[in-house]
Amino acid sequence: MPAVSRLSRGAETPVCIAHRGASGQEPENTLRAFARALEQGATWFELDVHLVHGRLLVIHDATLERTTNGTGPLTAHTLAELRALDAGKGQRIPFLEEVLELAVGRARINVELKGAGTLAPVLAIVRDAVAGGAWRPDQFLLSCFDWDVLDEARQREPAIPVAPLAGKGAGGEVLETADRLGAEAIHVSRWSARARLVEAAHARGLAVRVFPINSQWEYDLMVRLGVDGIFTDFPARVLAWGAAAPAIPVGGGGSGS
Repeated sequence: MPAVSRLSRGAETPVCIAHRGASGQEPENTLRAFARALEQGATWFELDVHLVHGRLLVIHDATLERTTNGTGPLTAHTLAELRALDAGKGQRIPFLEEVLELAVGRARINVELKGAGTLAPVLAIVRDAVAGGAWRPDQFLLSCFDWDVLDEARQREPAIPVAPLAGKGAGGEVLETADRLGAEAIHVSRWSARARLVEAAHARGLAVRVFPINSQWEYDLMVRLGVDGIFTDFPARVLAWGAAAPAIPVGGGGSGS
């Protein structure tokens, strides 16, 4: 399989992926955050979904305290109660379908599968979106820290791209898993982004996307390492750095191990 590094595709800078929307400026995982990211020029979103009472809610945590004015587990509340909460600046917790309606024709969507039972309803929504003609399967990407879920996703809907998620210490195992899955990329913590990992991924035909990158020194380091995508809470910053920065030689910095 040929390498798919950004340089091989003619891209000078990594793609900017709005992490939970423009979450450094707006309440994360809300329609306001996603709309702000679109206004700033982002063409990719990352979002998180939980299955609650048969519906997919776009929220990172399984509990409410950090991002809303509610308390307790999501599952301890009815959908009506959850939708009545303030998720910041008067926003409510959105359904996945609402984000797709906002983003149609404007952004690619990376859906991170959280908790049990999310895969089947996500696939159902993606199928409906594609059948309606407004979306293509490759405009979605499924990611998860539970790689078995992605294995099931590939078996059930091989046209939808996947990317295994890995935190600190990512190495050979995530590369082997991505190969087995036929993944398009690995999504790894910035603490795992090393020249050796990036080079090994590219040799296998895998893109490397790194989360989260919010400072310019980290951005410059990721460019030197040759990563293909950057998840950021501040898409306007990353897009500006990419537009303004001179070319940085790939391989010019970072650890080799």
